[in-house]
Amino acid sequence: MNVEDFGNKVKDLFSRGTQASKEALSKAGDKVQDFTDKSVTKIEIHKLETKRDCKYEEMGLKLSQMLLEGASITSSNAEDIKILNDIQEEIKNLGEQIKVKESEL
Repeated sequence: MNVEDFGNKVKDLFSRGTQASKEALSKAGDKVQDFTDKSVTKIEIHKLETKRDCKYEEMGLKLSQMLLEGASITSSNAEDIKILNDIQEEIKNLGEQIKVKESEL
């Protein structure tokens, strides 16, 4: 084997090594991106769940306050029913948003 052949073989080996490194880094980068995307989605889900739980608490506090004040929880008290319905609607919307985010995982 002459010097030129040896040089070509070394270049070929480096070229293959470089290509393999590029492919490995590309695959690793894709996995890191996927992990990051899923982590962000999980954080968003947690935030929505926390908001929803706060709305349940808000509804419970409102009902408790109404009952302590002697209120009768009936459909004849339109203002109180509207407050509760609004909270319930927010809870429903947050639940739907959570489902959408979970489907992204």
